[in-house]
Amino acid sequence: MKSDVPDLGPCCCCGGALRVRNIVMLNRRAPLLGTGWGCVVCGLPMDGAVYVACDRCLETSVRPREVISGYAASGLRAPIESLSPEPFDHRMEFHAKD
Repeated sequence: MKSDVPDLGPCCCCGGALRVRNIVMLNRRAPLLGTGWGCVVCGLPMDGAVYVACDRCLETSVRPREVISGYAASGLRAPIESLSPEPFDHRMEFHAKD
């Protein structure tokens, strides 16, 4: 039976869950630029790092050990320690204030 939920591979926190559904954005640059998150409002390129987490790890705030390397569906991972320390975040001057 085919699922409508994409296969994002194992959890980047515990490594145990084979199918996860939670994608979390980090304020660091991705291992492979152009394959992460970005923002059209403030002009950020798709260079933000992401990790995937199972429901249990997300609910209990387990820290990630790995991040996605490439596109999420690739299943490739990189150690979180390998990320550049340079911050990657929204440029708030371009976002409307309510």
